[in-house]
Amino acid sequence: MPYCIYLRKSRADAEAELAGEGETLARHEKSLLALAKRQKLPITKIYREIVSGETIAARPVMQELLQTIEARQWEGVLVMEVERLARGDTMDQGVILNAFKYSDTKIITPAKTYDPNNEFDEEYFEFGLFMSRREYKTILRRMQRGREASVSEGKFIGSIPPYGYTRVKLPKEKGYTLAVVPEEAAAVKLAFELYAYGEVQEDGTIREIGRPSIAKRFSDMGLKNRKGAAWATSSVTRMLQNPVYAGNVVWKYRQEKKTTENGKIKITRPVNPDFLCVKGLHEPIVSPELWEAVQEKMKKSATSPLPPKSAMKNPLSGLVRCSFCGNLMQRRPYQKSSQPATLICATHNCPQISAPLYMVERRILEALEEWAEQHNATWDTAAPQNFAAKTDLLETSLQSAEKELELLEKQFEKTFELLETGVYSAEVFTQRNEMLSRKISEAKTTIAGIKKEIAALQKMQMEQTSFFPKIRALLETYDSLPPAAQNRRLKEILDHVEYHKTVNGRWHNSPDSFEIQLFPAISKDF
Repeated sequence: MPYCIYLRKSRADAEAELAGEGETLARHEKSLLALAKRQKLPITKIYREIVSGETIAARPVMQELLQTIEARQWEGVLVMEVERLARGDTMDQGVILNAFKYSDTKIITPAKTYDPNNEFDEEYFEFGLFMSRREYKTILRRMQRGREASVSEGKFIGSIPPYGYTRVKLPKEKGYTLAVVPEEAAAVKLAFELYAYGEVQEDGTIREIGRPSIAKRFSDMGLKNRKGAAWATSSVTRMLQNPVYAGNVVWKYRQEKKTTENGKIKITRPVNPDFLCVKGLHEPIVSPELWEAVQEKMKKSATSPLPPKSAMKNPLSGLVRCSFCGNLMQRRPYQKSSQPATLICATHNCPQISAPLYMVERRILEALEEWAEQHNATWDTAAPQNFAAKTDLLETSLQSAEKELELLEKQFEKTFELLETGVYSAEVFTQRNEMLSRKISEAKTTIAGIKKEIAALQKMQMEQTSFFPKIRALLETYDSLPPAAQNRRLKEILDHVEYHKTVNGRWHNSPDSFEIQLFPAISKDF
C-alpha cells in the first residue's frame, strides 16, 4: 500500500517565517521526501494544510485525510511530528487516534515510527498529543492576554474596521487604531440622528425613523456595507449598537460559545454582558449624548421573547419564490377579518401582487395532476433508457482509468529498483518519484470523480423513476394531511415554484390571475 505526507503550518511556523527562516511547508516537504527516499516509501499524495485551526472541523484537509485513512488507503502517513496531527480537545485527539488505530495505519516521523496498535507506541502517541494540546492552550492564553492588553491601551485589534473608519498603524509602536473616513462617517452620523430624533416633515411634525427605513435609505443612496452588500436592518442594528462610534474599543463583546446539537458542535456569538469597554485612541463619530439617546431608544423598542413555536400553518413554506426578486414568499394571515390568508412578497418595493394562499396551493396541485397525466404512460419505460448510454460511457472510462492507475503504480515501484541498481541518481529518482506520485494522485482523483458521477447517475435514475409514484401518492392523500406533512411531501417533489402576478385582483375582480412555474426536485442532466 502507498504512503502519503501531511504538512501543516502552525502559528509558531508563521512567526519563524517572519524572522526569515524560510517557507515552512517547503522545508518540511523536503525533509519528509528525503525520509521517504531513505526508507523507500512510495509517496502517492501530499496533503497541505495552510490554516491553523484548533478543531478538526476547522481543518478541511485533515478531514479529507481522515476519510482516506478510514478507507484504509494508506500504509502510513509521514508528518514532521505527531503534534502536527491534532492540537484540539480530547474528543478530536480520540477521533484521530482511533482512525489510525482501527485502519492499522502507521505514523512516520523523522524521529520515530508509531504503530497505533502497539500499546507502547499508542501511549507515546497519546502523550505527544496531550503535550501538544497544553502547548496550544499556553500559546492561546498568551495571545489573548496580549489582545486584552492592547484593548486596555485603547488600540483597535480587529482585522476589519467598522463602517466609517479605516484601520491605520500606530506610529513608533505596535498595534493599530482607527481613522475616520469622512464620507462614510457622515452616513453613520445620519443613521444615529434619524433613529434618535426622527425626521422633521414639511408640516413641522416629527416622523419616527426605524432601522428598516434607515437601511432602505442607505440602499437608495447607493451605499454599500463593509462587505460590499446592500444594507439590511440587521446591519443598521449592529451599527447603532457598536460602541466604537462613541470613541470606545471593546473586548469579548460577542464571545464565542460552543454547544452540541445532534452530536455536532454548534458555534454561536451572543452578546456578552460582561464585555470590556474602554476609551479608544480614535476619534468618535457621534457624541456621548447622541450615543446614549440611541441606546435608550433601542432598549424601549426591544421586542418581547417570541412565543413557543406553533404548528405550521403554511403548506407552501419555503417553496414559492417571487418572480421579480427571487425571495421566498410568505403567508400573511388576517386575524381581524374573515378574509383568507394571502401569499405575499415581503421585499421592500417589490412590484409582486399577492394572491389567496389557498388558490396558489390548489393551482400547484392541479399542475401536478396534469403533469402526471401527461407523462404517466411513458415515464416508467422512458426514464431508464435516458441513463443507459451515459452509464455505459462512464463504466468504460472507469475501466480505462483503473488500467492507467495500475500501469503508473508498476512504474512507481520500478523507480526504487532503478535507484538501487544505480541507473537513477538521487536527484533523478526524486524527480521521477514526485512526477509519478502526482500522476497516480491525478488518476485516483479521476477514478473517484467517475465513481461519484456513476453514483450520482444511479441516484438520479432512482429519483426519476420514483418521481411520478410520489406525485400520485401526494394527490391521493394531500387533503387528509396536516400542513407540515403537506409541506414535507411537496418538497420531496418540487425544488421550488415561481410565482408571478401583475394584476391587482381586489380592483379587477381577478384574484386568481397569477402564473406559476413548477421546478421539480430532480436533475435535468439525463
